[in-house]
Parts: sequence; structure tokens; C-alpha cells
Amino acid sequence: MDKDFNIISNPSHYSKGKIEPKDYIMDHDMNWAIGNAVKYLTRFPYKHKGEGQIDDLRKAKEMIQIQIDKMLISDNTK
Repeated sequence: MDKDFNIISNPSHYSKGKIEPKDYIMDHDMNWAIGNAVKYLTRFPYKHKGEGQIDDLRKAKEMIQIQIDKMLISDNTK
């Protein structure tokens, strides 16, 4: 299937698989932090090379840490 790539609504680095990350994220009702982690993990092999790939993995790690911190704060206030 030939996809019409558009840098804004359908960039090639998000269109490698059968489902785009935005559709997966919305279908699973993910929040901002986890959705961003999925986005960075999905695109890191395709959007950048070298250090850029590591940066995307660091961004994903940061998003996961934001979610962990939020959950820990929430647990401490109960």
C-alpha cells in the first residue's frame, strides 16, 4: 500500500508500520506522557541517525519518568 506522506499529518517516520503511533495512542486512551513515550520509541530508528536516536530514547525515558513521578505523588496523597 502506497501512503501519501505529508510532513505535518503523515510524516514518514511515523508511517512505517500498519498503525500510526497517533492512532495507537488514541485507541488506547493514553495520557500525554505515555503517548509521547510511545511516539519517541516508535520514531527513533527512522527519524534520526546516531546521537539523534539516543536523544529520542532519552526523551522516551523522560516521559516515562514524568508518569512514574505523577503516579508516586498521587499515591502519596491518598
